[in-house]
Amino acid sequence: EFPELESLKSLPKLSQRSVGCIYYAFQSPAPLEEPILLLNGEGHERRNTKEFPVNNVCFPSIVHKSYAPDGYELCCVSLLENAIGEHDGNQATLDMAVRKQLSMWFPDFANDISDET
Repeated sequence: EFPELESLKSLPKLSQRSVGCIYYAFQSPAPLEEPILLLNGEGHERRNTKEFPVNNVCFPSIVHKSYAPDGYELCCVSLLENAIGEHDGNQATLDMAVRKQLSMWFPDFANDISDET
């Protein structure tokens, strides 16, 4: 039906990864001032593991304030499949590990990050 797409059939099959996201709303200002994606560059031992699950983080509300309710900032954390699986479906331990890692990345905001209210 679409002859121009026939060439796609010859492309090699690539492995795929599953990625999950956790969103947080914080009442403090975002720890970043620029709309950037912050990648985890801490090294292999501190990435994609049970204790260090964060792959990357961004604050969409820096892009536009309407992405979060008034008085809040929106934080988006991406996690690779392995880090998620390490918690065997236990969302509470995954949440605690993410908050702990974010608190290490942004120590001036650790109290707000740790606050689960």
